[in-house]
Amino acid sequence: MSSRMLAGRYELLEKVGDGGMAVVYKAKDKLLNRYVAVKILKPDFSKDLKVIESFRRESQAAASLSNPHIVNVYDVGREGSINYIVMELVEGKVLSDIIKERGPLPPREALTIAKHIAAGLSHAHKNQIIHRDVKPHNILITEDGLAKITDFGIAKAVNSATIVGQTGTVMGSVHYFSPEQARGGYVDEKSDIYSLGIVLYEMLTGKVPFDAENPVAVAMKHMNEEMVPPSQVVPGIPSDLEAIILKATDKYQTNRYKSADEMLEALNSATLSSIGVGLGYGRNQNLDSSIMINLINESGIDLDQTPMPAAGKNEKGKNEGEMGAKKKKRFKWNKIKVAAIIAALIIAFPLSQLILWAFDNITAPKEVQVPSIVGMTIDEATATLEELGLELEVDKNVSSSEYSEGEIVSQDPEEDMTVKAGKTITVNVSKGIPEGTIPNLIGKTKEDALFLLDSYGYEEGLISEEFSDMPEGVIIEQSPKGGTEASVGTDVSLVISLGEEVVPTTVPDLKGLTVAEAKKVLEREKLVLGTTDYAPSSKYEQNLIIDQSISAGSSTDSGTTINITLSTGEDEIGGAEDVKIKISYAAAKNDVFYLTVMVTDSTGVSTPINYEQRIKSNGQESFTATGSGSGSIKVYFDNTLVDEYAVDFDSGTVD
Repeated sequence: MSSRMLAGRYELLEKVGDGGMAVVYKAKDKLLNRYVAVKILKPDFSKDLKVIESFRRESQAAASLSNPHIVNVYDVGREGSINYIVMELVEGKVLSDIIKERGPLPPREALTIAKHIAAGLSHAHKNQIIHRDVKPHNILITEDGLAKITDFGIAKAVNSATIVGQTGTVMGSVHYFSPEQARGGYVDEKSDIYSLGIVLYEMLTGKVPFDAENPVAVAMKHMNEEMVPPSQVVPGIPSDLEAIILKATDKYQTNRYKSADEMLEALNSATLSSIGVGLGYGRNQNLDSSIMINLINESGIDLDQTPMPAAGKNEKGKNEGEMGAKKKKRFKWNKIKVAAIIAALIIAFPLSQLILWAFDNITAPKEVQVPSIVGMTIDEATATLEELGLELEVDKNVSSSEYSEGEIVSQDPEEDMTVKAGKTITVNVSKGIPEGTIPNLIGKTKEDALFLLDSYGYEEGLISEEFSDMPEGVIIEQSPKGGTEASVGTDVSLVISLGEEVVPTTVPDLKGLTVAEAKKVLEREKLVLGTTDYAPSSKYEQNLIIDQSISAGSSTDSGTTINITLSTGEDEIGGAEDVKIKISYAAAKNDVFYLTVMVTDSTGVSTPINYEQRIKSNGQESFTATGSGSGSIKVYFDNTLVDEYAVDFDSGTVD
């Protein structure tokens, strides 16, 4: 798979992730010349129409989101039986791996990550999108420390950490989902807020608040048990953060933060002033006398004896300790004095921490959003950045036909990213159109290529077309090549992609084969195995193919999808003939619709056979019914009758 070209555009380079229901590849977008992440639905789910439709519809909704704390979704599509999502490639680590490697995170770091997540959720919620599976595994941390949420609206796979309802709908990851998700109740923005509270708990303690041997037991704890406050797991956790966690994870939705914005405001107001003293006690906890005595005794000081100077004799033979005692009054240690000293140190330590925190917050650079400076001159960009406390540095002067000489062509970091004040923004500046150099036109459309040639002063040469794995309509070859020095007026020949070549092929006979056997046969003919239906058969054993959407021996184009029908074994009604009909999807009003077939025979019993969702673009399918005597077959799309047949089950005829 790693060498495959997907959709004629995305070259899959290497696998970078493997989840319950999808595999993620690093890929090269040949059209836009950039690296992306491509998430592909696993084959196990490629025939589940509910999952596929949810995957497509909700991922398209997520693609409408644009926020620095959400992984951008660039494209959603399907090629044959492959369903995929193209996303921003994030260089960094998954938050779950960071927690696993480092354990509890420092409060300030956990607070920053929580702010980023809350900001991303706020943007999503304002666009009527609920994540429903906020967890460290779905949070990516960039090399710059920026948190980005991924996996918006994608149904989760069933595994040891998920719970599934009676309809097979995945409800969420059990260690992070809300009580209402556990009950199968109404899920809204506050469910995401609950999950964020659990994530913050895990960042600060290194563990989730509820755990058990099986997911159902964990779900019951979410509904019925109170969590152990994080400060009891890791002493010294700031009281402000603990209060935020407890409010966000309240069992009742109405008691949580009303919105992600409200939670973000609370996170921004957190002072982190109650950091522990390092002895296992929080700043607001009192030390009773027994604790004080224990600390004193553990210090190794003998409080009942007066420490004496080292024994020794002077020249007169007198004990030096005795002479010192006469000259100076000895200091006596006792429990009260030592207790007072230790108490003073304990009180002073958190105060010093508070002073350091205040100093850090006063002197620490504030966070700002990077503005767009592309298209500005250096002077304009410098003035814009200075207002935000940012600096500018020129990296390269590059050729550009889009921007005039002196204008900024690109910037790093890009616009809308969050950085600290004082950060340097690196830019490339246009040096205009260089004379005497042919531009690189590979990957550009014909119109863009001709515009560039004209801009550089070159002429259109021979134009030809060839089949390729590049998208149709883009330049795949040029002569002379880009970067070649040539005089103005030189002809430049272009080769334009026709897309992948469509080759005529013959449909093989699949009847009597297993699914695995059929798939191999179709691949040899460059055909694609499509959806699978089921019907009884007295001729073929269970799980063998009894029908196919395009008849064997028919001529078709490579890449065509062939749907199949598998045998469910011999029907209980003896002596009856199979009746077959072709169902065309042309009358469907929606791209995705519900198909219901109602079969009635001489017994007068009507049997509804609901095959659930169908995709209109798949074209058609074959249906086989068995009965006795005369009867009828009615076909419904979304509960609307579209076809009706009179049948004789004894003879197998259809009118």
